[in-house]
Amino acid sequence: MSGATVIRTEGLTKRYGGLTAVDGVDLEVAEGDLFGFLGPNGSGKTTTVRMLLGLVFASSGRVEVLGREMPARSAEVLPRVGALVEGPGFYPDRSGRRNLALIDAAGPGGPRHDRRSRVEEVLERVGLAAVGRRPVKAYSTGMRQRLGLAAALLRQPRLLVLDEPTNGLDPQGIREVRTLLMELAEKGTTVFLSSHLLAEVEAFCQRAAIVHRGRLVAQDRVDTLLAPTGMVWVETPDVDQAEAVVWGLAGPSVVEEDRRDGLRVRLDGMAPEDLNARLVGSGVRVSELVRERLNLEEVFLRLTGDTTHVDR
Repeated sequence: MSGATVIRTEGLTKRYGGLTAVDGVDLEVAEGDLFGFLGPNGSGKTTTVRMLLGLVFASSGRVEVLGREMPARSAEVLPRVGALVEGPGFYPDRSGRRNLALIDAAGPGGPRHDRRSRVEEVLERVGLAAVGRRPVKAYSTGMRQRLGLAAALLRQPRLLVLDEPTNGLDPQGIREVRTLLMELAEKGTTVFLSSHLLAEVEAFCQRAAIVHRGRLVAQDRVDTLLAPTGMVWVETPDVDQAEAVVWGLAGPSVVEEDRRDGLRVRLDGMAPEDLNARLVGSGVRVSELVRERLNLEEVFLRLTGDTTHVDR
């Protein structure tokens, strides 16, 4: 991980009476990360996010955001943080444009004479420029979510903290938000995205942490979490011949014959291209040879055994 540390927690814990909602979480998020915080609903994600922002006090442990202790230094930190947590709240009878202007006026934003241009810019970025004059009560759930994202972007934050930002969005809206977040990260904004959607984190986050029942069970680069398993699928019409070749090699072994059209093979140190060369050299017709990788669903299940809550 490169760059300054933007979020760090040490032993972060939150108890509500006899219930431990967050249990000893150690997070580290670097500047410029597109970081996914993944877990089922009820796993402690939102409580963790609220502690990061100083909205909830930790029972024990430490929180540091942008190099400052939270919540003690929140007055210094929060003006540089954009956040969307547990759904946006707006004045329903006022327009989206007016709501954003009021939010900008209430905080330590830029010069007043630039307010209109800032509001117009963020409305454009989230795809609401054409409906900015409508009252918020006429907005759909997805439109309100977009407006919440616009509010988080108003002050060009160094850190963007988002809790389930694609709730209520249609597939096109989800793609647009993903593209926007990737563009922000490319320009140096750190994005911390809390989600229960495996596909959302797998699709575009660079690093991820997985939390389950309040505990952190993994934290690494997404491509490391999805590393090859050491197995390949060999698709071939010559299954029996391929199996005989594999068993004759030192190292690789047939794990299982899933179907009549192929074999699942454990490589045990042999490169996939070498296995392919051995098979073809022995007269086996190889239609496809694919290195097996886990997806985040399989990683999550291996780490937790929980089959009930995290969605693709």
